Amino acid sequence: MAMRTASPWWASLAFGIGLVFFLLGERFFNEMSGARFVMTGLGLLLILGITAVRVWTTLASAGARRRVERTLLICHAGTVLALVLYFLSTDTAMAKLALSDTGAAHFHGAITVLYLAVLLASIVPLLVAELSLGLALRTGFDVQSGPGNEEAGVEYFRVRELGWSGLSIGFALAFLMVTCHVANDRNVQRDVSYFKTSSPGESTQKIVASSTDPIKVLMFFPEVNEVKTQVAGYFDALARKGGSRLTVELRDRLADAELAGKYKVTKDGTIILVRGTGDKEKSQSIDVETEMSRARSSKLRNLDREVNTALVKLMRDKRKAYLLAGHGELNDPESIPAELKGRTTERPTTLFKPRLTALNYEAKNLGLIDLAKEVPDDATVVILFAPSVPLSPGEWATLVRYLDRGGRLMVVLDPGGATDLGPLETKFGLKMVPGHLTDEQLYLRRHNNPTDHRNTATNQFSAHASTTALSRTSTDHGIPLLDSGALEDLPLPGKAAEMPRKTITIRSMETSFMDLNNNFAYDPTGATPEKKQRWNIAVALEGQKIGGDKDGYRALVFADAGLFSDLYGRNQLGQVVAVLASDPLLDDSIRWLGGEEVFSGEVVSEDDKPIQHTKNEDVVWFALMILGAPILVLTLGLVGTSSRRRRNSKKSEVTQ
Repeated sequence: MAMRTASPWWASLAFGIGLVFFLLGERFFNEMSGARFVMTGLGLLLILGITAVRVWTTLASAGARRRVERTLLICHAGTVLALVLYFLSTDTAMAKLALSDTGAAHFHGAITVLYLAVLLASIVPLLVAELSLGLALRTGFDVQSGPGNEEAGVEYFRVRELGWSGLSIGFALAFLMVTCHVANDRNVQRDVSYFKTSSPGESTQKIVASSTDPIKVLMFFPEVNEVKTQVAGYFDALARKGGSRLTVELRDRLADAELAGKYKVTKDGTIILVRGTGDKEKSQSIDVETEMSRARSSKLRNLDREVNTALVKLMRDKRKAYLLAGHGELNDPESIPAELKGRTTERPTTLFKPRLTALNYEAKNLGLIDLAKEVPDDATVVILFAPSVPLSPGEWATLVRYLDRGGRLMVVLDPGGATDLGPLETKFGLKMVPGHLTDEQLYLRRHNNPTDHRNTATNQFSAHASTTALSRTSTDHGIPLLDSGALEDLPLPGKAAEMPRKTITIRSMETSFMDLNNNFAYDPTGATPEKKQRWNIAVALEGQKIGGDKDGYRALVFADAGLFSDLYGRNQLGQVVAVLASDPLLDDSIRWLGGEEVFSGEVVSEDDKPIQHTKNEDVVWFALMILGAPILVLTLGLVGTSSRRRRNSKKSEVTQ
C-alpha cells in the first residue's frame, strides 16, 4: 500500500517566515507593545503549527521516510527549545526568578549564549537538510509502508550526512557566540604590539660627537626599575658611539638630595643632560614614566627624538624661523580669500611648527607690513609655505635682497595655489610646471576612484645633506607625493661662475606624468601631449660666496606642499595616527639651511607608522587572499581525498 507521507514544501517556508516574524517582534518592535504582540504571536503560531505538522507527518510515515521526518522533527524541537530558553532571558521571566543583581547578570549572559547555541545547532542542520531534499522527495515519491524502499533509504542517508554537516557548522557558529560573550565579559586588554626602545640615531650620535664640551647624563630612577634598564641601555649605546664626550651616571633622588635639588628634580624618572662646567654649564631635562606600561607607549618609543631635541638645545641658543603670512599660506589659512577657499586643497599642518620647535627654532609669522620693509636681521630661515595669493613685486624684492645678503629661504609650492616665483625664477633658474603630477601605475588607494592617481610616491633621492635620512631610510618604501607639482629648469644668463649650484634632491618615478587637462588619465596624443618621465620635485640651491669669503645664500624649493602636511593613517593596532608625510625631510632641510648639516641623519623612532599600500601592493594582497587561500584549501582537500581513496582502494583489493 502506498501513501504520501512527506510534509508539504510550504511547511518549511512557513516555518522560516515564523522565525522572521518572531525576530522582528522581539528585536525591531520590542518598544512597540502592539506591534510586538502581533509579530511575535504570529511567529510563534507559525512555528508551533508547522512543528505540529512535522509531528503528524512523522507519525504517518514509515521506514526510511519516517527516519527522515524524525530527523527534521528533532531540528524543529530544538528550535522550540531555543525559544523557551529565550523566554527565560526576558525581563518577565527574570523578574519571577528573583535573582540578585550579580546573579541576574550572570544568568542572563549564560542563558543568552545557551539559547543562541541551541538555535544555531537546530536551524543550520534543518536548513541544510531542507535544501538537500528540495521538491523531489515531497512530490515525486509515494513511500511504501513496508521495508525495502531503497530510494527512501538513500534519501535518508543523504539527509543524515548533510544534517551532521550542518550541525557541525551550527556548533562552530555557537562556539563563536560563546567566544564573543566571554571576550566581552572578560574584557582584559593586553598590548601585544612589537615594542622596542628607540636606539641612538645617526643625528644624535653626530651631535654628541661634534660637542667640544663634555656631556653628562644624570639618571634619577629607583634602585630596581625596568624602565631604568631600558633608558640606561640607550645611553650606554650612545656613550659607546660618542666616545669620551658623554658619560652616564645613575643617581637616587633621595640619596643624592643635594644634586637633585641643584637640577630641580622632584620625581623619579627624570633625566638631566648637562653640557659644560662651571659658569658655562647648561642643562636640559627629560621626564619618563617609571611604570613600563606607561613609558613604553610614550617616551621610550621616541627616546631618541627626545634626547636629540634636548641636545640641540644644549649645543646652541634658540634660533628664529620666519614664516610668511597674509597670502593664504598653509600656516595662515585664515588669510585665504573667500573666493579661493573652495578651490584650494585643505592640508592640515599641525605637526609643522612643533617640529621646528623640536629643532630649537622659534616660529614667527612675517606679515605683509614687515615683509614690505626688510627681513628681520635675526632670521635664520625664512619659509614661504604654499601661498594661495601671489606675492607683490615689493615682497619679492625683499626676499631677493635677503638672499643677496646670504639669507636662507625655503619655498614650498602647491599646484593648486600660487605657483609663480616672481624674480626668483631668473635668480634660481626654476619655474613650476603647469599641471598635477599623476601616475596610473604607482599610486596610493584612498578613494578608489581616478582621483587616487594624484596620490603617487617616489623613492628617488639624491645624495644631499637635506635628504640624508630619506636616502638611508626611505629608499625601499619611498615617500608619498600627494597632489604634487613639478619644477623645470630655466636657462640662466651670465657667467657660469656667477650661477648658483643647483642639486635636484627629489625626483618622481619614471611612470609619472603631468596631467595637463585635469582628467586623471595619461593622454600622450591630445592637444597638449603628456609625457612620462622623472620630474623634479625638490631642488637645493647655493649661491656664490659674498665678497670672496662669506657664504652665499641657501635655498630649497619644493613642488609639493603635501610633503610637510599631516598624513593620517592607521597603525598595526588600528589606531589613527598623524605623521609628516615626508617624516625626516623637514628636519634635514632646516638643518641644511641653518648650516647644521653636520647634525643631519636619522632620528630613530619605534612608533607604529601608518600603513599605506599602493595599487600594485593591493592587487598582490587581493590575489593572495581571494585566489591564493581558496586554491591552497582546495589543493589540500584534493590531496586528502585522493590519498583516502587510494587507501580505500588498497583495502578493497586486500579484501577481495
